[in-house]
This record gives sequence, structure tokens and C-alpha cells, in this order.
Amino acid sequence: MRKLAPICLTQHLPARLGGLILCLSMAVVASADTLNFDPANTWSGTAPGGSLSAAFTDVAGGVQLVIDSNLGAGENLDPNKALYLNISDSSLLSTLAFTLTANTGFSQAATVLTGENAYRPDGDGYMDILFTYDSATKAFTNGESQTYLITGGAGLVASDFTTGWSYCPGNCNGPHLAAVHVQNTPNGGGGSAWVGGTVDTSVPEPSSTGLLFSALAVIGLGGRRWAGSKLAPARLQ
Repeated sequence: MRKLAPICLTQHLPARLGGLILCLSMAVVASADTLNFDPANTWSGTAPGGSLSAAFTDVAGGVQLVIDSNLGAGENLDPNKALYLNISDSSLLSTLAFTLTANTGFSQAATVLTGENAYRPDGDGYMDILFTYDSATKAFTNGESQTYLITGGAGLVASDFTTGWSYCPGNCNGPHLAAVHVQNTPNGGGGSAWVGGTVDTSVPEPSSTGLLFSALAVIGLGGRRWAGSKLAPARLQ
């Protein structure tokens, strides 16, 4: 997960308290490593009635990817051009391996192709990673999901997949962070759509938010105690 620069909150307190310096390294919201494929991000074709998401999480041994389909009834991904991703560090591409670890209603593991700027959705910007399935498969209909463990070179993190933009020479609609090709749009109709992925930044991370407010409360308490001690009348001798 990407980090912001540390935020240091300093309160000058009496010497007997030793002073209080709290430095908080505030994380970007937890959902910052989730890509949303919303109908509003359709750049070509007829927009789908529903959406998909691809969530990346740092886990032991690599990065976990969870693909969830909330597409409209009758919609599915094109099995030959299902999901396109980028990676911010192209030197990791040759080391990547994708292992299917869980699924809901869709057990066929993807064939994942990799190559720097090797895949071009709808003739648009070039991307680095392509998920494909058997051509007879209706991939990711509504309610289906898959979970993959992504392993690779040292330093691989979730944000590698949500900060790399497509290579976009000349005229194109991009650059894009990721893309999907949805068929039978909208809601089981006769169209198809190319939809770009955008980073979800809608939900703050509870642990970071809680840490901030706890720190502010401690500083406030210390400040009140200090103020009280300064204002208290001197004891008569």
C-alpha cells in the first residue's frame, strides 16, 4: 500500500512529562489498491449495466488479487480479452506467476500473458498483462469472483498494479491503469464495451484514522493538564 510522508504532531509539555512528539505515518486509504471498472469509465462501445473490481493486497509471499463481478444480468467478460493490467516496474514482469487460490462460481484458472507494452485493448494504449480464458467460457458473470496469489521478484507490492499507466503513443483515449472488455451490454443486450479501471479512494482505512484521533486525544489531554498546572494558584507556605 502506498504511504504518505509521515505527519509529525508536536506538543511542548513540561520537562517532567518529557515532552510528547507523535509522528504518524498515515497510510493512503485501504481501498487505494482497488481498481474499479465502472460503466462511467467506458471509452468505447455500449456501457455495461454493472461493474467489476480488482483488489490488490500485500500478503505473505506476494500480492493477493481478488476479481469481483457485479456486471448486469447476462453480461460477461470477453474470455480472450478479459482483463488488462499494467505494472509500474516492468523489470518484474518476467518473474510474475499467478496462482488461482479461490473462486466463487468460476473455477477455470486464467492463462496470464505478460510482456512490456505487449497488449493493446481496442487499439488504444499498450498494457503489460492480459488475463485470458477458454474461448467458450462466459467469464465473470454477475456474482462470480476469483482470487489469485501473485508472486514475483523481490519488492513486489500491491501498488505496483495500481500506479502503472498504459503506454499511449499518438492519439488514444488513455492512458489507463487497467481495462476490461465486457460483452452482451447492457444487461444481456447485443453490445460490448471497453471499460477503464480507476483507483477507488472512497473508504478511509480504519486503523490509520483511529491512530490519528487517538494521538490527537492524547495531545489534547496533555495540553489540558499542562495548562491546568500553569494556572493553578501557588500554595501558601
